[in-house]
Amino acid sequence: MDKPHARNSLDAAVTKFCLAVEEHRRTPEGRVRTSQDFLVHFFPHDEKASTDHVFRHLPNEVRGPILSSWGIRGLKAALRDTDAKVESVVHDALLAGDIDHAAFEQGLPADTMIRWVPLPSWWTFWRGGKLSKKAIHKAFEAAYDVGLLDARWFFDTIEAKGGKARGTDVIAEGLTKSDLTEWIRRVHQSGDGTPRGLVSAIGWEKMVNQTANEVLVAVLDALAAKSHLSGVSGVAGVSGVSGVAGAPGAAAPSSPRPLSSPPPARPLSSPPAARALSYAAARIEVRDNDAPELQVGEAEVSADEANADLDEEPLGKDTLKEGAQSTMLLDGRAIPVLADEEDIEPTAVFHMVDVGKRGGGRSR
Repeated sequence: MDKPHARNSLDAAVTKFCLAVEEHRRTPEGRVRTSQDFLVHFFPHDEKASTDHVFRHLPNEVRGPILSSWGIRGLKAALRDTDAKVESVVHDALLAGDIDHAAFEQGLPADTMIRWVPLPSWWTFWRGGKLSKKAIHKAFEAAYDVGLLDARWFFDTIEAKGGKARGTDVIAEGLTKSDLTEWIRRVHQSGDGTPRGLVSAIGWEKMVNQTANEVLVAVLDALAAKSHLSGVSGVAGVSGVSGVAGAPGAAAPSSPRPLSSPPPARPLSSPPAARALSYAAARIEVRDNDAPELQVGEAEVSADEANADLDEEPLGKDTLKEGAQSTMLLDGRAIPVLADEEDIEPTAVFHMVDVGKRGGGRSR
């Protein structure tokens, strides 16, 4: 019988990363999630029901020997069992005390889990713990070593203080003067000022130990999104996270950035339709000094147009200075018309005239 192909290839960088982190999680210094947490996540159950998040992903050739090693199922039977039967057998064994959380975790080695279980499920499990400095350090180091994490992307992504500090500024902020001097000296000695050279000169251990946990875990979350380990889109510079054992003196996670406020409502501008209405409702006259007999509103126009006959020109943005407001009469109502941002120097005043009262003639 051919050996079944694993869901997740160990040749892939993301799989190598997950395997390194899971193996570290099972060590005393990497224990961000316990064996009890492992059981609860992958096989939650109570006295009446259970949900299998692990065995249904394993082929019979892989899960059969595991059940047999626990002594809860004969090997031949386990190799033929359906997913539902396996879940029932494991559930009964847990309730009977034939296996406990420690045996459950030990019976499912790290490489078995990472090769067969959907990696987003595993990431959710690991990420749900309170991440220590050692766990965070291992994650960055492993991601970097297998090529999942790029040094330039790291410096482009890391930020603190709600985005006010970015890149090397974030790292430098946590360093002492002696640390900074040593960093610069090593960069000078190596002659490599690239992002990779900067990482090599300081090392992951120093960067992790001197930087607030929530800042670092935000980068890991962005990396997980970029690597399809989480359902969150990869956005650089997320600075607030949860479930993190904060470093002493670490700032509280920042709130999500609010969307930009919409611009305030503006009076009617001068698109083609508005220009046509304004021309139909009023005539424009430019006077040098004297005001018309009936003044409705006024705004400034260029010197070149000061004495021009504008009877046939529409009222538009080219004739109004930014911020100036004129008014047109339409059906007896005054409608404001606001100039756009362009750009005419003001030297004269034009007035809108009520044609209905003036009989359509020009005021003199």
